[in-house]
Amino acid sequence: MQTHDDESHSLRGEFLKRLRERADAAQKAAASTITTGAAGEKSLADWKSNDIHCRLMPNDEQGILRISIGGGENMPVRMNYCTIRGEVGECIALLEKAIVALRNCPG
Repeated sequence: MQTHDDESHSLRGEFLKRLRERADAAQKAAASTITTGAAGEKSLADWKSNDIHCRLMPNDEQGILRISIGGGENMPVRMNYCTIRGEVGECIALLEKAIVALRNCPG
């Protein structure tokens, strides 16, 4: 193989290996279960749109809207995702408020 292809493959492999390590550690620590779900919890809907893997989880037990978004365009592996808890329209409204707030970031 060409050097560029070998480097790209190696970069993806190392990226995915580290991501798996971090995911395993988070799972063992039971971190992120409020948004992503406890063991055995099923999503209400899963779909892909606009190059984002989306998941609708059951409502939060206290009715708190939850939105978890991650990914990025400059990674060796495409893995954009959005997981929500709560009514979709309410999550969209909250996200729109967050976007306005982020646009006002002083940094």
